[in-house]
Amino acid sequence: MRLFEKCVYKSKIEPITRNNIGPDQFAYKKGHNSTMALIKSQHQWLEWLDKNANYVRVLSFDFSKAFDSVPHDLLFEKVKKLPINPYVVNWLISFLENRIQREMVDGMVTEYLYINRGVPQGSVLGPVPFSIMVDDIKTAHADLSNALVKFADDLTLRVPGNESGDTSRSEAACLQDWAEENRMPLNLEKTYEMVVRRHVHTSVVLPELIPSIKRKR
Repeated sequence: MRLFEKCVYKSKIEPITRNNIGPDQFAYKKGHNSTMALIKSQHQWLEWLDKNANYVRVLSFDFSKAFDSVPHDLLFEKVKKLPINPYVVNWLISFLENRIQREMVDGMVTEYLYINRGVPQGSVLGPVPFSIMVDDIKTAHADLSNALVKFADDLTLRVPGNESGDTSRSEAACLQDWAEENRMPLNLEKTYEMVVRRHVHTSVVLPELIPSIKRKR
């Protein structure tokens, strides 16, 4: 099965996702990696600070059980919108739907249940539907279209600011709205904010964006 998955991925799916998954996704794409994601982030921070920004607010979001939370019905609608051969679309959908699972605890085994969420980890195709699922996460403001960096289930939002303020609150709200609408809850306990400044000893007092998230210094 894994060999068949690789053949389908290489010949049918990888060329499509390479051209249709946004440039803000750095995982599971040929020629992209975590180092490139970090370089892009740092370059953007410095570019904003070199212009008119006094600081950059960096929010690192985490999805709760990201790969296990992907709702199949919403994912399938997004898959169908991609310019993929309908037969491949149907095959990809059949790869995920009608899966069953059961649990064993202290020798006791539950009945099998059909699952309608999640993508299989450890498989060749597993990362593909997840990348498709989160691809339509966008910023609220068009001029911040390059403010997102995605690496698998990690999502970083960067917003510049100065004396007149910033748009980080509306950007964070936009992302939270997406998570709610797509039924993929955020794990706020693992969500952090970092404030980047050119001068380390410069104090910047900023309002809290999301209650309970931690700020790293």
